[in-house]
Amino acid sequence: MSRTNRASSNQQRHLLTVALASFGLCNSWTVWAADAPAAQDAPAAASAEAAPTSAAHELDAVQVTGNRRVQSIQKYAGTIQSFSGEDLTKLGINTDFRNLQAVVPGLQITRQEGKYEIFLRGIGAADSDFSSDPSVATYYNGIYLPRPRSIGPMFFDVDRIEVNKGPQGTVRGRNATGGSINVISKRPELGVTSGGLKVGAGNHDFTTAEGVLNLPIGETFALRAALFDEERSSYIKNGYPSSLFAGEGPGALDNQAARLSMLWEPNDKFSAYVMLDKVSERGTGDPGLFAERGLAAGYDIDDLSDPFRQYFRTQGKTSNDIEGVAGTFTYAFNDAVSVEFNTSYRKYEFDNRNASREWQLGPVYPGSEREAYHNPERLAWYDTFYQSDKSSSTINELRFFGDTGKLIWSAGLFNYEEKYDYTSWDVGNGYFGDCDWWRPGTVCGWQDGLGGENRGDDSKVESNAVYGDFSFAATDSLRLIGGVRYTRDKKTARESNVKYQFVIPEELFQQFTGQPINTATNPYTTGLVLGSPGFQLAPPGRRGGGDPSVCTGWSPAELRCGPGADSLDYFLGGIQNFGAQDNWAQFLTRNRDQIDVIVRSDFPGGKSVDVYEDSYVDWRVGFEYDLNPQVMLYGTVSTGTRSGGINRPLLLNDGSALAPTFEPEELTSYEAGIKGDYLWGETPVRLNASVFYYDYQNKVLQNLIDVPAPTPTNPNATSRQVFNDNAANASVLGLELEGRVGLPHGFNLGYNFTYLDATFDDSKVLDTRSGGLGLIVPLDGNRLPNTSKYNANLSLSQTIDIGRGALNSFDWTINLTYRSDYYLTAFNSRGFGQDAAGNVIEIPLADMPFNNGSNPAAGGGPANGMAMRDDVGGFTTVNVSAGLNFGEDSQFRIDGFVSNLTDEVYSGKGFVNNATNIRYLNTPRMYGIRFSSQF
Repeated sequence: MSRTNRASSNQQRHLLTVALASFGLCNSWTVWAADAPAAQDAPAAASAEAAPTSAAHELDAVQVTGNRRVQSIQKYAGTIQSFSGEDLTKLGINTDFRNLQAVVPGLQITRQEGKYEIFLRGIGAADSDFSSDPSVATYYNGIYLPRPRSIGPMFFDVDRIEVNKGPQGTVRGRNATGGSINVISKRPELGVTSGGLKVGAGNHDFTTAEGVLNLPIGETFALRAALFDEERSSYIKNGYPSSLFAGEGPGALDNQAARLSMLWEPNDKFSAYVMLDKVSERGTGDPGLFAERGLAAGYDIDDLSDPFRQYFRTQGKTSNDIEGVAGTFTYAFNDAVSVEFNTSYRKYEFDNRNASREWQLGPVYPGSEREAYHNPERLAWYDTFYQSDKSSSTINELRFFGDTGKLIWSAGLFNYEEKYDYTSWDVGNGYFGDCDWWRPGTVCGWQDGLGGENRGDDSKVESNAVYGDFSFAATDSLRLIGGVRYTRDKKTARESNVKYQFVIPEELFQQFTGQPINTATNPYTTGLVLGSPGFQLAPPGRRGGGDPSVCTGWSPAELRCGPGADSLDYFLGGIQNFGAQDNWAQFLTRNRDQIDVIVRSDFPGGKSVDVYEDSYVDWRVGFEYDLNPQVMLYGTVSTGTRSGGINRPLLLNDGSALAPTFEPEELTSYEAGIKGDYLWGETPVRLNASVFYYDYQNKVLQNLIDVPAPTPTNPNATSRQVFNDNAANASVLGLELEGRVGLPHGFNLGYNFTYLDATFDDSKVLDTRSGGLGLIVPLDGNRLPNTSKYNANLSLSQTIDIGRGALNSFDWTINLTYRSDYYLTAFNSRGFGQDAAGNVIEIPLADMPFNNGSNPAAGGGPANGMAMRDDVGGFTTVNVSAGLNFGEDSQFRIDGFVSNLTDEVYSGKGFVNNATNIRYLNTPRMYGIRFSSQF
């Protein structure tokens, strides 16, 4: 080393010591100052000026693909976490995608009736149908998955998972506003015959099995097959006795998956990688918990002796069938120029029937029995929410890239097309009540819960982009990075909506059932049954019945109906199969000449075609500077965009229309950080630190809008829809510290601390909890939903070499995650009302009026505004695993695991308005034992 270079190195080391001291670190740190390692290599040994070189002093630096190229995680200018398949097993993540949040601070993943919703550093979206995209992009082997629902139980035979924090608009593209999650399965290995088997069992009748076979065919071709199966019974117990409920509660699952991969590398220039996979998911569903009445009574989720003991009348059912094929074809002309073509086709068909439950009545809490049994005739009802959707999408990307030594570059074209169909309908016995206001001597029945029958047939999404990205070595130590991406989106929504009113002479009920209707109940009990076992809606895209005759007006004098097919036939055409105890079809068809079927809609004529088009540009600039081969400084400015979309048309009580579309969200990130490996005496330590600031514009808030319909007798007649509104701006100031410590005696400590100050700025939104008042309230200073200010993760593990007979080693891992309190909505449990002059003022939440409706309120008294609480207290979760490795080359392993050791229960998502507070809970303590072998 020259005298000049040595002086420069000493100066850099002095500056680094000052920087480390600012983090409160001891002055005994020694920087690893090896001269040799390349930018993409793991840290090498220290020089003679640093501590002596030995394998014990090194911390592995995994290879990641955050920049669409393989590089050391320590040489990536940004915040990224990577976990191998072995890591996922030892950390207790297993195959549930939601469990990833236990090891990634700032990440929240919830499952709402089969849909995954992802938030990262406060950035996320609470709705993700075809028109409302997620804000954190998911990838499968680097190829975009437009719907997280198509992920399935993918954490088997996995190579690694990469979680990239911060906007990835240039490198990854659309909807990577908050970051990206890339699930990377293991590729076939050329020239190697290998395989493995894993079986396991645990509580709640959990069983799992996994088999893998890698088979070379010649020297240039290989196949890899992986099979997976898992089953589990429900962990949710019913508050009603088994004599009233014989089915199984929500949460049970029965999943199978198969994956076949092929790799062909005929020479050192060309590579073809093709993967096929098929997934079958079955279970009893993931419905939310009606928390409102318990909250109003003073019982939060963590106050209950058993939050998983809930009231259900029937068993739910869910299914999801996923199929996909993907290919990556690469040709290297030379080191400076290569070309890659990625293509995929992926489809899924999802169907869900929630377990039936009494509206507003969820967990068992002191006093809830009065409400649960107040209307005993309703315990035999099957009313519940049905939804189905199916999606088929194609992704094609042509990418050119290369490395000239000074310039690493990438440029390409991207195309995504999706066809999407769906249906949703809250079906059941319906609300029956006196209808003399319509015609004397009649009873009216309605099928309009949750806005009636909603369908979207042949809706489409198309997105095209062109992009370029580079890293330029200005000096041996300084690299400049930059990129730009242009995207154009088009969304076409073809939707229909209908709500049914049946006008029925009173005497028809007694003639049909042999019993008069019971007018003492609210709503009336009629003896009609709909939705019993075997009931099934017509699937998305395959509805019969022709066109309805859509009406306007709520009284006979106001009624105006347009042309269309017979409305009764249209109603029947939305149902594929009636249940074994159902008698609606017989009743309606037998008396069709005496029954009026009135069809109304949110759409003129019952149908709507809306088109949304927009384009936007994302970019990034930054630098990387090597203080020495083991320490890198970086700074970036980058943007990310979440695509805009289409809202359902919705009118408030005053007749004003809510916005039919919403614009893209725009996020600009400023981040600076340092990544380094050091020696503290004889102890290797990794410390990565970053500070970041997000400028978040046009943030979309998703709210469950509940607008009462102007019918005089049916309080349940509502238009209840998810509404997206560019109502807010926000800022996020954050700090993240991450690293590892290699301790003596085989101990390894990993840590991550994330601080997030995420608040709304200049934001006024419609308060969805104020019913028809339409209050516009300020949110300035409120915290972003689902965002904890303090997030921490500690992972301590140890491997003990034994070497006695067949027993090789023993290892254990403890993973601890902490989250401070957070809120589920933008309102942060604040209440709003009006003063005498009609001005919006803040009031105690308990003083806000709550819609008690017609259901269990009479049994336990009316609920107050505390039913709309959205705060969640802080909590700590602990995962533990331990295993023995034995046999030649440790080919056999037996291990045990416990996830959520302390059985913490918390709400991961909430829908809150003036009539509901629906919470989606995490899973309880899970434990089990596994045996695996490899050859």
